[in-house]
Amino acid sequence: MPTLELLHWNDVHGRYDSLARLSAYAKTLRSRADHATLLLDCGDIEEATVRVSALSYGVSGWRVLRACGVDVAVTGNGGLLRYGPMLLPRYAESLGSPLLLANVTMHGDVPQGAARSRMLQAGELKVGVIGVTGWLPAYGDFGLERHATEGVVREEAEGLRSRGADVVVLLSHCGVEKDREAASRLTGVVDVIVGGRTHLVLPEGDRDHGVPVAQAGQYAEHLGRIRLDVDDAGRVSVPSIAVERVSEEAPQDPEVLAVVQECERDLEAWLAEPVATLPRAFGHSETGHSEVAQLVAHALLEYIPGDLSMVLAARCTAGLPSGRVTRGDVWAATSSPANPTTATMLGSHLRSVLLKGRSQEYAMTRSDVFRGRPYGQLHLASAEVAGETVMVRDEPLDDQRIYRVVSTDVELGRWGRLVGQIPDDLVIHTPTIVPEFLEAYLRATYP
Repeated sequence: MPTLELLHWNDVHGRYDSLARLSAYAKTLRSRADHATLLLDCGDIEEATVRVSALSYGVSGWRVLRACGVDVAVTGNGGLLRYGPMLLPRYAESLGSPLLLANVTMHGDVPQGAARSRMLQAGELKVGVIGVTGWLPAYGDFGLERHATEGVVREEAEGLRSRGADVVVLLSHCGVEKDREAASRLTGVVDVIVGGRTHLVLPEGDRDHGVPVAQAGQYAEHLGRIRLDVDDAGRVSVPSIAVERVSEEAPQDPEVLAVVQECERDLEAWLAEPVATLPRAFGHSETGHSEVAQLVAHALLEYIPGDLSMVLAARCTAGLPSGRVTRGDVWAATSSPANPTTATMLGSHLRSVLLKGRSQEYAMTRSDVFRGRPYGQLHLASAEVAGETVMVRDEPLDDQRIYRVVSTDVELGRWGRLVGQIPDDLVIHTPTIVPEFLEAYLRATYP
């Protein structure tokens, strides 16, 4: 009776030190096992608050997963939401294999760098693995399309079985509730669901809804272990599901640590590249006037034409120095993954937005979207607010006129608490993000 053990983790979120311990333990188990093993990542290796992850657009994490010996991984929302599907080919190249993504397409096909499923050889067993991820409305801004998970999983599973798969695994970053729903509908279609996204530890899995469901917590603190047996008739059973916490004193994988250091060196070289020569320094204030936020507003209006642009100070975290400016200086000033956004607005509505955005009360309001930092003052290009007087392109704002406003997704969306009802014609211009268009503006304006 062949046995297969699935080792898995999920939602690592850039905790590379912990992952090095998990990887060392997984490699030890695999080297000592007398049965076939596979190592699975269930999504969200990326993390915006971890410098090397954020500034490499999440690529560093996929290089680290390759060093861990991960056999197959599913696309999470960490990179896809922030940077879009255009990064998937780089992720796949770093991992050494395509990421799994069966239920989201682009122009009717699987995005480049992804695959709906893969067939893996594990000892004498052929193992088909299907990957699905949870849908977020913002994916539509990248041109992505949603497909019913159950339908695509059934189709892929049928294809894998017809090609000789002895075991079919569903690798999911949909969250445990969606996994439980799938479990009740996919009995006999897949043999086990290995999940992520909800950061849950399921110590012995969840067998109450049909197909067994597993999940192993978060931040590389636990290693999941699933044993599957295949009898002579081809029937698959799951005799054990376990989650083991790995001690902070456990040894670390030197291969992982070496790759992390390599990622850091590559990042430093990239950040050291000169961008511009500024005639003066541009300062930053969280709640007062931020010269660098003002600069971002001008860069935004240069990137996408409009009547005016508006940018919150919270988009920035530091000023820019006088003289030689490197890419590192730009990303220190703003590493925001926000995309340029446009909408039209009636003058009377725009007036209320600008007056609110320039108020001290609003500037001091703290926001979850900026991780507890205040929104800061709303900075404008081609517009001015002086008391109750609002000027746009050197003319008094006309309450009856329609204005084209250029901003980012927060200022014009619900998270910014400025516009009230979101404009019907709001467009998010993916995939460019704030430091990218700021760098382009600085290169052109201050060579």
